[in-house]
Amino acid sequence: MLWCTDNESSYNLSAEDILKNFSVLYVEDDKNAQMHIQELLADEVKILYQAFDGEEGLKIYHEKNPDIIITDIRMPKLDGIGMMKQIKSKNRCKPIIVTTAFDDKETLLETININIHSFIPKPLNIDLLFSNLYDIAINLQNKIDAEKARRNEVENLYYKAHYDLLTNIPNRTLFHMKLDQAINRAQRNNSIVTLFFIDIDNFKQINDTHGHHVGDMVLKKIVQNIEETIRLEDTFSRISGDEFSLILEDISDKKSIETIASKIAHACQRSCQYENITIKTSCSIGIAQFPQDALTKEDLIRKADQAMYQVKRTQKGTYKFSS
Repeated sequence: MLWCTDNESSYNLSAEDILKNFSVLYVEDDKNAQMHIQELLADEVKILYQAFDGEEGLKIYHEKNPDIIITDIRMPKLDGIGMMKQIKSKNRCKPIIVTTAFDDKETLLETININIHSFIPKPLNIDLLFSNLYDIAINLQNKIDAEKARRNEVENLYYKAHYDLLTNIPNRTLFHMKLDQAINRAQRNNSIVTLFFIDIDNFKQINDTHGHHVGDMVLKKIVQNIEETIRLEDTFSRISGDEFSLILEDISDKKSIETIASKIAHACQRSCQYENITIKTSCSIGIAQFPQDALTKEDLIRKADQAMYQVKRTQKGTYKFSS
């Protein structure tokens, strides 16, 4: 018998509680048996589907995709074996419990070869039925837990690879991806991409004087202040220790860009308070535009970087367009 599963569950739930997370399809042509299962399972599972033959059971399977199937073998229209074969051809790991009074060895062997989860002879042993249902439910939950853990790990790895862990904004890697995308859109739409390079003035002195823990606090505060001045669709990234970038799309007039640059410069000039220490900061901003100043990503970055360093040499705390 086949069971596809992961071995450990992270849930500290009872088997009864876990079973309530899953739906069950019961396929049986005996009305009394159906009523009995209805009484037993209706409140113990997420949803109980019921069918009176394999054809109806197959229809419910395709429409509702129940988590667990309990089925008789001998039924009109389509018997349990025919139904199970069709289900297993689509989902080899679908857990199926077979309940039957039919004891022909060849037929029973055929059900086992279909890779059912378990076989319970009639009349039903209720304790055995629930024991099997709990076993299946726990294994299904294990599989869900493992998949969630895998997705979380993938998301965590992606985040670490693409975001700055101190400030929680995009890092250099994601910046390059976003800039490539922005330039591609601008080429298609005949529009403009504006790139800001932002450097925190005298940041090394802050670290040397007050320590890196204070420097980290200052960076986080500056990032918070700048984020309050820009749009959600703008890409604000940390390029290196004290250098940041901002990608703007769909803003063409120079006056609007100057307004944004002024707001960012002002945001960087807000004093940061740490215990009894007041730390004054400023930033120098270089601005370059695609395609006016550069036709490639590399040239656009170089032009913005050059403009930023010209500001740092001449008048820190302000901004300059590439020329």
